[in-house]
Order: sequence, then structure tokens, then C-alpha cells
Amino acid sequence: MTLLLTGCAGVAQKDGAPANPRDVSNIPDAIPEVHQGAIKNTPYTHNGIVYEPMVSANEYSEEGIASWYGTKFHGKQTANGEVYDLYGMTAAHKTLPLPSYVKVTNKANNRSAVLRVNDRGPFVGDRIIDLSYAAAQKLGFADEGITEVLVEGIDVGAFAAAGIEGEHQEVFLQMAAFSNYHYAQIMRRKLSASTDAPVKVVKNDSDDNPLYRVRIGPVQTPDHMEYLLDVLEAGQFDPPYLVYETVAQ
Repeated sequence: MTLLLTGCAGVAQKDGAPANPRDVSNIPDAIPEVHQGAIKNTPYTHNGIVYEPMVSANEYSEEGIASWYGTKFHGKQTANGEVYDLYGMTAAHKTLPLPSYVKVTNKANNRSAVLRVNDRGPFVGDRIIDLSYAAAQKLGFADEGITEVLVEGIDVGAFAAAGIEGEHQEVFLQMAAFSNYHYAQIMRRKLSASTDAPVKVVKNDSDDNPLYRVRIGPVQTPDHMEYLLDVLEAGQFDPPYLVYETVAQ
């Protein structure tokens, strides 16, 4: 599907998905990290409009339309000076500081992902955020092109100091999803032998097409996250991705 989107270049161009897209289900979410360099939040002008970026993403929350950008900008420089990777978990925003981190939730299906904001845009209509192709796929709207989302800024300092367990959610590393319960249990046992973190199998609500998801966690702190990722890499497991489970208050 070809889309009319805008990337950091700021010029409307035809864009689209890769010709032979790869499976994005195992691409992990961005992990919020305290940025040690300069933050890019100086005012800039685009199409005669002056934009004044925020000092921080803390407490930012906005609902609106999200789009995505892909092959036209793959390998090109973002507004933050990084290289755009359509398989990275990144986003473009007009006024959030670069870099910053946001949690984006697709209101149509309640899927969420944590993304690193490293680019400017979108400058099309009333869209509030542009996602990478991989992020759009994981949130389930790549085929539609746009969707209504909730964008929430992440307080990276609080994240680093207090851990990544939210007030209403816990964070898990999801390793795989199987239609066969026996295979899920085999992976659970392999993971349990590699780490002392809890490993569980979670079944979806469908009786017709059950899926058994193998998850590690909850993850306690950023250091715990890094430890688990190192253990999984040493064990030659496929990269996990982050999932969020609501906990009772």
C-alpha cells in the first residue's frame, strides 16, 4: 500500500512498505534511557509556521491521528541526526524534544508500544505523530495508513530511578506465541533454565484459535531489563518485545 506521508525532509512524497517486509513481531520496544548529550528543542519554521518544541516530554498526553513513514526515508538522516530505520521503534513529532520517549496506544485495538522520538513531522493535515513502519505494524494499522492514537510522554528520569513498572501496568518480555501448548511449555522450561526470573505461559481468550504466549517478568528495573536481555542473547534466543499487563489497584 502506497501512502502520502511526510518525513524529516518536510516534503510530501509517495512512500510505502518494503517490497518483502520481514516479521516485526520480535522487534523489541524502545527502552527509555537518560540522554547524555544535547537535547534538540530549539524553535524552527516549516511552511511558514513556527514550531516551539517542549523542554520535556514529561506529562505530555495527546489524542489524535497517527500515520507512518517507510521506504522513502529508510537510511536517511532524521532531524536528530540519527539514521532512520523503518524497522526501528521510532517516531517523528513536531514539538517533542529530540530525543524523547513516548508510549503510543492504538485506540482501535488497544495495542501499545514504547518509541524513541528522533525526527520531526508529520506535516500533513491534523496528524500528531509519524511512526516507523515497524511500529505501525506492531500497532496494527500499517495497512490502513492512519489510526487514532493516545500518545503519552515518558518521564525518563523517573523511569530510570524507580524502574519500569507503571502505576497501572507491569512490563514483560514476550518471547514467542504458539498455537501448540506443548511447544509453549518447552520454551518456558528452556527459559526457566536460563534465568531466575519468572517465566509464564499466557493463553488468549479465543477458544477457536488459542495462542499461548511465553513471557518473562515482570521486569523490575532498567538494570534488570539489561540483565535479562544479556541472558537471552547469550542463550541465543530470539529478541523479545515488551508487553504491558494491567494490574489491579
